[in-house]
Amino acid sequence: MIPSLAEKLEGVILKYQATASCTAVPEWILPPLSCAFLESVAAVLPAPLNAFEFGSGRSTHALRRVSSQTTSVESSAEWLERTENGESARRATDYSAVIPLQHCWNRTRLIESFDVESRPEVLSRLRQSHLILVDSPPNPAKREHALFLALRHAPINAVVVLDDLEVRAVSRFASRLAQQNAARFRFWKLNIDHQLGVFLKVRTGRVRSMPTPREFLGTWMRA
Repeated sequence: MIPSLAEKLEGVILKYQATASCTAVPEWILPPLSCAFLESVAAVLPAPLNAFEFGSGRSTHALRRVSSQTTSVESSAEWLERTENGESARRATDYSAVIPLQHCWNRTRLIESFDVESRPEVLSRLRQSHLILVDSPPNPAKREHALFLALRHAPINAVVVLDDLEVRAVSRFASRLAQQNAARFRFWKLNIDHQLGVFLKVRTGRVRSMPTPREFLGTWMRA
């Protein structure tokens, strides 16, 4: 029997779950082991592979190594320039955009996020990407909307990876979104580095997001 994509992905996750980082885990960039995990996930996805990331840095170069095109959305022009001066040059198929974080309303919650839905080129690339990394905004607790955008617009059989589940707020909203959308996504927690949340989109449909009172209050306090 040919293994399903979910089975292949779970095999990769179990392999890395048993792997300990042999170096100190950097705090502000995606660590080498997490980058290697992204490359291993890419290996079980169909080629040619389009990748997308909220945030840029070491992950950008990892994604470029394994994709036919990588789209990077970054809030800091200075950080994006530093990324582009790194180990891999941007290819003609790659796309990078500085989209400043801005306050916007999510139902009755004031949030700070990327307005990618007003950028047709960026939104089109997101909808065509089967490997999506959510590693920005810089404050991990503010990543819920970026994750929501990734889950909403990702195509079927796309893998969405969320960094920093070691932050309690991130773990809470990731687990809640996974539970509220269990019919549309498989979800795993991977305990390496900053801890990763891994979503596999298995069905289309409206993505539900109903925050708890605690999360609602926390969003207002962070706005």
